[in-house]
Amino acid sequence: MSELQNRIIERLATPDGLQRASGSDDKREMLVTAALHLFFAFGGNADELRKVVSSANKKKSTSVADAVAEVVVATAAISSAADLDMVQAAFNWIDSAPKPQ
Repeated sequence: MSELQNRIIERLATPDGLQRASGSDDKREMLVTAALHLFFAFGGNADELRKVVSSANKKKSTSVADAVAEVVVATAAISSAADLDMVQAAFNWIDSAPKPQ
């Protein structure tokens, strides 16, 4: 794993982090919630979301690795369009997240 990923996982191990996302259902909810926040922050709306969900449900990724790559690529595209450095944004989150005890 990368240094960035290791540092994020370390922060998630705090009581406020991974414990709120201890099961697979919780991790999926955390992913969808973050994706929705980004979707709406980038100007998406409920009607567009229904179309996206319907389309995504028809074409399911074949593996977790492929799906992770799709999320990273989409995040990079939105970050670039918003003139943001996605890695710096992640480090900013790490710096503001509770530190492990």
